[in-house]
Amino acid sequence: MLESLMRSPLVRFLLAGVVLFGLVQALGAFDAEGGADADRIVVERRSLLDFVQLRTGEADARVLEARWDLLDPKARQVWVDRFVREEALVREARSLGLDRNDDLIRRRLVQNVEFLIVTDVDGTIDDATYQAEYEARAEDHRIPLVATFTHVFVEDAEALSLGASARAYGRAADLRDALNGDGVVFDGAGDRGDRFLYNRVYVDRTLDEVRAHFGDEMAGALDALEPHASDWQGPLASQHGWHAVLLTRKAPSRIPTLAEIRSVLREEILRERHEASLDRGVREVLDRYAPQLADDVHRSGRAAGE
Repeated sequence: MLESLMRSPLVRFLLAGVVLFGLVQALGAFDAEGGADADRIVVERRSLLDFVQLRTGEADARVLEARWDLLDPKARQVWVDRFVREEALVREARSLGLDRNDDLIRRRLVQNVEFLIVTDVDGTIDDATYQAEYEARAEDHRIPLVATFTHVFVEDAEALSLGASARAYGRAADLRDALNGDGVVFDGAGDRGDRFLYNRVYVDRTLDEVRAHFGDEMAGALDALEPHASDWQGPLASQHGWHAVLLTRKAPSRIPTLAEIRSVLREEILRERHEASLDRGVREVLDRYAPQLADDVHRSGRAAGE
C-alpha cells in the first residue's frame, strides 16, 4: 500500500512541496537571525581597544590598555561613539555595494595581503655581512663636496655683443679688487654688486646645490678653487653673470667610514630582506592562480572595434 502511494505523482508532488516549505522556513529563520546581527553593533572591549590603538597610533597594546582603564566614563563614551559611528558607516557602505570596484579599497586589500604573506625577517646582521655590504655600497653613500662661500654678483644681460660680456667681466674684476682692497669680510659685502636671484651666502652647500643656483660652470670652478679666509677670488662665470667669490671652507668629497653609515646599511639590508620575503610570498600566491588573457588584450583598439 505504502509502496503504491509513493509511486503516485500526486503524493510525490505533495512531499516535494513539504520539503521545499521546510527549506524556505529554515532559510527565512537564518536570514532573520543574520539580519538581526547585521543591525546590531556589539561593542566589545578588545575590538574597541584595537580601534583606539589604531586611531591613536600607540604601539604598545598594554600601555594603551592601562591608559584606557584610567579614563573616566565620559572619555570612554567618546571613543565608544566614534567606534559605533565608524562601524555603522562601514556597514552601510557595504550594504550599498560601495566596497566593490573601488580602487582605494583594492589597494588597501593588496596592502593587507602583502602584510600577511611576509614571513618574519631575520633582524640579525653580523660584522662580516656589514663589511661585505659596506664594500659593495660605499660609493653609493659617498659624501659630496661641501663649500662655504659668499659672492658679489655682476649681472650680464648676455647681449649679442661680446663687448657687453667683457664689460660685465671687467666690473666683476674691479669689484673683486675693491673688496680685497677694502678688506671686506665674509658678511660685509651686502651692499656691493647687483641683486642676485638666490642667496648671497652659502654655508656647507653641496656642488649639486651650487649647480642648481649657478649652473655647471660655476660649480666646476668652485670645485677647482682653493679656499682662503680673506681673499676674494674670481670673477667666476655662472649662467646669470659674473661673481667675485670669497670661498672660506671646502670639504672634499669622500667615502664615509663603515661606522658612519652602519645604521643606514642596516636599514637597507633589512628593507631588502623584507622585499625578498614579500616577493617569495607573492610568487606563492600567484602560483595558485592561472592568468588567462582574453583575445583582445594585445589587439589594437581599431581591430577590437571591428
